[in-house]
Amino acid sequence: MKKILLSIGILLGTITAFAQIPEKMSYQAIVRNVGGQILANQSVGIRASVLQGSPAGAAVYSERLTGNTNVNGLITLELGTGTVLSGTFNTIDWSTGNYYLKTETDPTGGTTYTITGTSQLLSVPYAMYAKSAGGGGGSFTIPYTNTANNPATLFSLTNNGDGTSLEGINNTTTSNIASVRGIVNSTSPGGFSSGIRGINNGTGGLGVGVYGSQDGSGWGVYGVTPNGLGVYGNASANGYGVYANSNTGTGLNATSNNGIPANFSIYNNTNNNNVIVANSVGNGTVVNVSTTGNGVGVRSSTTAGFGLHGITSAQTSAGIVGDNNGAGEAVVGRTTSDIAGAVVGRNDGGGYGVRGFVATNSSGTGVGVLGQIGLNGSTGRAGRFENFNTTNLFNAFEVETNGNGNIPDNKQGNAASFLVNNTNSVAAAVRGEVKTIFGNFGAAGIFGISSGTGGFAGLFHASNVSGNGAALVAITDGNGNAITANASKDGNGVETNIDGAGNALYAWVPSFATGRAGRFNIFNESNTSDVITVTTIGNGIAGNFKVDKVTGTKAAVRGEVNSQFANFGTAGIYGISSGTGGYAGLFHASNPAGNGPALIAIADGNGNGITANASNTGDGVETTADGTGNAIYAWVPNFGTGRPARFVNYNTTNTNAALTVETHSSGSIAVFKSGNPGTVNVARINSAGRGFFNGGTQNSGADVAEVFDVEGNISEYETGDILVISTDSDRTVEKSSKPYSTLVAGVYATKPGVLLTEEHIDADISDKVPMGVIGVIPTKVCLEGGAIKRGDLLVTSSKSGVAMKANPKKVKVGQVIGKALQDYNQNEIGKIKVLVNIK
Repeated sequence: MKKILLSIGILLGTITAFAQIPEKMSYQAIVRNVGGQILANQSVGIRASVLQGSPAGAAVYSERLTGNTNVNGLITLELGTGTVLSGTFNTIDWSTGNYYLKTETDPTGGTTYTITGTSQLLSVPYAMYAKSAGGGGGSFTIPYTNTANNPATLFSLTNNGDGTSLEGINNTTTSNIASVRGIVNSTSPGGFSSGIRGINNGTGGLGVGVYGSQDGSGWGVYGVTPNGLGVYGNASANGYGVYANSNTGTGLNATSNNGIPANFSIYNNTNNNNVIVANSVGNGTVVNVSTTGNGVGVRSSTTAGFGLHGITSAQTSAGIVGDNNGAGEAVVGRTTSDIAGAVVGRNDGGGYGVRGFVATNSSGTGVGVLGQIGLNGSTGRAGRFENFNTTNLFNAFEVETNGNGNIPDNKQGNAASFLVNNTNSVAAAVRGEVKTIFGNFGAAGIFGISSGTGGFAGLFHASNVSGNGAALVAITDGNGNAITANASKDGNGVETNIDGAGNALYAWVPSFATGRAGRFNIFNESNTSDVITVTTIGNGIAGNFKVDKVTGTKAAVRGEVNSQFANFGTAGIYGISSGTGGYAGLFHASNPAGNGPALIAIADGNGNGITANASNTGDGVETTADGTGNAIYAWVPNFGTGRPARFVNYNTTNTNAALTVETHSSGSIAVFKSGNPGTVNVARINSAGRGFFNGGTQNSGADVAEVFDVEGNISEYETGDILVISTDSDRTVEKSSKPYSTLVAGVYATKPGVLLTEEHIDADISDKVPMGVIGVIPTKVCLEGGAIKRGDLLVTSSKSGVAMKANPKKVKVGQVIGKALQDYNQNEIGKIKVLVNIK
């Protein structure tokens, strides 16, 4: 019967301390057999002994326990509650040195212990130690100081009740005393090291990690640091880093003598949250700022946002109100910028961006809005009006009056409204003309300027939806351009768009002309921008080029780069797929009757015709054939001298195969042809992995070997050992040990030419030996049967794993290992080549 061995995994928990100290320890173990299988629901008997000093020390206590494993093979017992064999558990003096727990186990529940294990009790059972010290006679006294170097927790108390696990009380009235004090002595501790750390593992909303309270007017929590953070609160999710609350007092009070009382910052430039949020459901002021000095009550600065943004939803209130009860201004806006306004009035509804009105004065001297220049020698404009919305059809500047006006005098009409109100007229509403020999900037019939950061220098709108006239017609009768557009900065020279089905840009050459429909050039050698950029967010083609001539020989698109560099992106055609799908390049020979390839890549130099690289988990090249052709057809013409294909793995740590061939059908995995043309199959590997070779096979080894398990450890075997069939285990061999053994099976092969196994080709057989059964194998020999000559029959000797010369008169069937191929006449054990053939 095969022996069953047990492996015990010991799990010792720390001693749990209660108000009344138990005289026992928890013990757990997982019981497995030699194959690593768990013994579930089985009765187990254990003899436990506490050893003092070393794993072989004297037993100060011993007892016997029994129990049953659960479905997971786990047995849970309590040391100190079993049948006492020797000693007294509650009198063990845990303070006198190291202790070890020795366990002896019987898997049947009896007293025949078949496995023994010893492990050190790394943590002193503190509750028992404290009890022995506190009960008188122990060495644990107050004050107590000790030093240890141990990565484990040195002192741990667990309380499963409602009481406090650890409490420190100090009744003195001295300053700077502490009931509980934690110190990190290192001047350069690791990150987030803490003198005292409070952890609350609760997931509810009322748990507290560290709770500080003070009954007087002092501080509940007080943190001090010279340059760091006195108190640091961090919300790792959606909570509050620091939460301040007050029922009647002040929730948060920040003061400073010389520094800044409070600093609020957001360092994430993608964080669009408010830096400070202040809310009130009462009628009081949300933020009250006052100063008794000459400083500013509120100062706000911003790079691109609003310095101060006031919002109100009531018609009777205002976003910002400035009152001046003296002779000064109620609201003053100042700016030193050359482009920004001192005061901006903005309206996102239907009201007014800026409204200036005379409320009560009827003398005629009041001014609703006053724009002035020239004060203190200043220069500029008294007023300016701009329209930044391209869809806004209203006038950029409108003046409305309820007066009668003066129709004959157009100076008293609309400030900027021009109309030729005659459908048969050919006159221009606005006509500007300049008669000059200079083509200087600004010398124009109409000169429109947009000097802000937006707006248009000119706007032309054919507003009649039934009209066919162009919004702008530019004609030149000379040699100059009809339109010259220049963007001196980052804007576009020309931008066109369409709202209908026409063309945003339509360039054409009439039938009598010989010019180009379009030409795009960059004359700046240091300009790295694209000559043409075409983008679409629809499903249409971004650029469609076609040579619509069946006899044409020109390319629809020709890209050329004349560079000595082979950098990434330096390409005649550079296609990019920046989404999660799509193709960086697609070539489709769409005519099913056509014979031309979809893509031809030719390198006249020493470079590759095609170089493909997949930097992630994709394939460098993937090809498919939907018809009867080849997914890949690699060939060398009759004048070429290269290879049709080569697969190389240059990464010495990459254990993948250089070439993997896979089939999902019953066809062969690989077929190898020869001849001219290559029509004769000379070798193939079928779908089951079997190889067929018309010309036979040639291997570098000299024998045929079979993989076998061995008795004992594989490290005890070496090449040349004589192996015999084991009588203790199936399909297992061991070293020979008797002369003329009829169990002889083969020799531990040095370099098998063919290695046979019943295992899968991917199985790990490093723990088995290749036993040569036929062929030339270096074999261990000795002179026990006499000097060996070439051709002598060899059999097993009395030496372990060693052959000797056979006496032909004594040889029986099944004893001969093979024939010697070399002479041997040395006293020590050596190796010679033997033609192995068991007979």
